[in-house]
Amino acid sequence: MSKYSISACLLFFGAMSFGCSQTLSPSSHKLPSKEPGRYVEKMDSGGIGRSYILRVPKAYDASKPLPLVIVLHGWTASAVLAEAYTGMGAESDREGFIMVAPDGLGSNGMQGWNAGFIDLSGKGADDVAFINSLIDKVVGEVGVDPDRIFIAGHSNGAFMANYLGAKLSKRIAAIGSVAGTVGVPDPESTGGYKMIPQPSEPLSVILIHGKKDPMVQFEKNSQALLHDVPAMDSAKFWAKNDGCVLTPLETKSPNGNVVTTTFPNGKSGTEVTLVAIGNGVHDWPGGLNRRGQETTTGVNAADLIWKFFQTHPKRH
Repeated sequence: MSKYSISACLLFFGAMSFGCSQTLSPSSHKLPSKEPGRYVEKMDSGGIGRSYILRVPKAYDASKPLPLVIVLHGWTASAVLAEAYTGMGAESDREGFIMVAPDGLGSNGMQGWNAGFIDLSGKGADDVAFINSLIDKVVGEVGVDPDRIFIAGHSNGAFMANYLGAKLSKRIAAIGSVAGTVGVPDPESTGGYKMIPQPSEPLSVILIHGKKDPMVQFEKNSQALLHDVPAMDSAKFWAKNDGCVLTPLETKSPNGNVVTTTFPNGKSGTEVTLVAIGNGVHDWPGGLNRRGQETTTGVNAADLIWKFFQTHPKRH
């Protein structure tokens, strides 16, 4: 929910370079042939001008569709910041997937997302329609594997990732949520929550959450600004929807700081994983924060999420 160093982002981007597309063989199936590179683009959605960053990796040669990962920034951040502080921009070129980082709406540096159960965009815009149209636009420009479309988000962007997973479950293969939740307190009920809707199809989910998060609570009665649906309850929401085994598997890191809880064997090969970080706060683990590179958790969320996405395509 906080801003990150613009200068660090510029340094990060200045170090990146991209190659040219490869020559197609005559027998290759021709896909949309946007050249590898980094693009800052605009589109209209619901009468509102929207902007986003598109990164086409060096591996793209217009003969084979690639996975698409949409990365959603936290409240008060932006596409350019999320591209850098999450590490997903560098990950896309290194691992060979298409990355899109869109900008939320807002003003005076307070841009965010309308995640249905909570609107931090300040505009009441239909961000589900925007992201759905954005996927269509990218598919028209670059070869995207329709069974490997993924959403990853941080904080308010993680709220939106959960909401998109529910609303676009027919299209999304998996989501990654860092410091997110599936619901927030409902002021119109006593002890109840405003929740994401039930998805119509199963999808795989990885949730990463710090136990010491001061913004979005990890568990009930945590000392946090937002007393949302706790992390384990969010995981169970998805596990029940997917038809996973509700007696989870649990593993711990050698130092005990990271506990991974996995709900396996969901419908259509889906799986739900919660990564709980004992000393984790509200930062993106392994990414950039105000002090530089986050190294105290021993977790690299970009690597962890991408590896999860790789093994959880949409299965029909």
